[in-house]
Amino acid sequence: MKRNLFEVIVVGTMSAGKSTFINALIGTELLHSANQATTATITRIHDKDNKSFFSGSAYNYDGKLVEKSRNINAEILKKWNKAPEIKKIDIDGDIQTIKNTRAELVIYDLPGPNNSQNDNHELLTMEVINDKEYGLILYLLNATQFGINDDRLLLEKIYNTIKQDTKKEIIFILNKADEIDTEKELSIVQLIKNVEQYLNEIGFKSPNIITISAKQALLFQKLLNSDVFSRSEKYDLSVLLESPEFLFKGASSLSRKNKKLAQSFIQTNLSKEDNEILANNKSIKEVKEYYYNTGFGEICYLLQNKIDHTFNKIKKV
Repeated sequence: MKRNLFEVIVVGTMSAGKSTFINALIGTELLHSANQATTATITRIHDKDNKSFFSGSAYNYDGKLVEKSRNINAEILKKWNKAPEIKKIDIDGDIQTIKNTRAELVIYDLPGPNNSQNDNHELLTMEVINDKEYGLILYLLNATQFGINDDRLLLEKIYNTIKQDTKKEIIFILNKADEIDTEKELSIVQLIKNVEQYLNEIGFKSPNIITISAKQALLFQKLLNSDVFSRSEKYDLSVLLESPEFLFKGASSLSRKNKKLAQSFIQTNLSKEDNEILANNKSIKEVKEYYYNTGFGEICYLLQNKIDHTFNKIKKV
């Protein structure tokens, strides 16, 4: 019997912060992140609820298994990404922020197509966008430099693909919004309006835009999971926990109804029993709330809602 899958494509240029975003979503620092292109393969992350570790398999361009790892980590994935014979990587593990109620969530991490040193990145990205039976694209934009030519060229190609299929949806994730100086530059509301106008020019009408800080969200996830922090991460986290004014609160262009539903979803997932003290006298509940407020609350709500809603309809047919 074929399993129901809800496939989500995460795509963006090299500066958008895709790896940090996916790490913050799945709940652990699994994908290697750096300032240069770090993804050279198609990586699929299959959500396996309650699985306590991540395992992985790497395949070549003929679809043959090259290597397996029962307990995969960022270093192994970094090595596989650098191997020219490897095209696809499959990873199984628990994406903690989502529950597989009606379907199994699969997240695709695609190569940054604007790598001038490797034209194959764009070919791999467009292969998935054009051919896969996915239900949703999460397109990451860098809030500090949106509108660059690399983004526009890729978005135009994606628009020409999905406009022919009304079942395909795209949500725009404006990452690094916490790096915008709202006192000296522009407000988050104005930033969303500017991005909306930019997307309208390409052809996307009434786009859903969510502002986030994947960096802050990942720090909170690592704290919740008792992960190891680097020295700079320890400093950044201490600043956030000691100085609430630095905590980023995401915003979006979602409808008022969806915002209320997202808030209800967040409150449902903030257990009153999570009173364990983690750091700086912060409880699990407080840190979870910080995580959701980075913009990931609305992202998690939308993903969960689409999984539930899409496959509920299929079941009724």
